[in-house]
Amino acid sequence: MKKQITLIRDIEEIEKQLINTQTGILCIHLTNEKLYQFACNFVYLDKNIYTYLDSTDENYANIKYGAGGSFSVFLNEKVNAKSSEFTYKLSCVTINGEIKDIDDTKLRDQISELYRQKYSSNIEAEKYIVSENLKPVILDSKEIKALIEEGI
Repeated sequence: MKKQITLIRDIEEIEKQLINTQTGILCIHLTNEKLYQFACNFVYLDKNIYTYLDSTDENYANIKYGAGGSFSVFLNEKVNAKSSEFTYKLSCVTINGEIKDIDDTKLRDQISELYRQKYSSNIEAEKYIVSENLKPVILDSKEIKALIEEGI
């Protein structure tokens, strides 16, 4: 086995990957000292991650706002074995930050519209409705890390 890890420092390249990725993994702290980790769709705006939490989920009542959280996206790329010494290439972006509720109505509306554009662009804005049980949250980024792992 052989691995080569390359850190990505180009924020434009990182942002391009975040904008083009459909889903990621969000991990947040709960008040009962447990971690809550789940796959979710998201939008990326101003170096922050926005998603919706389901208020009917059993873990929703234990979400610890203001606590640390982490969000990661992965992309497994095909490698041409004839032109490369590596057999796989994995790109990963991780954003560490603080989970916060969104109480600004204008920002809530903006996030809703960005979701519509990204995931439901065939639905007209006037007909797009976010379910009442879905509560918008922000992972207020403190650190963005990205890397590419290539290996055999």
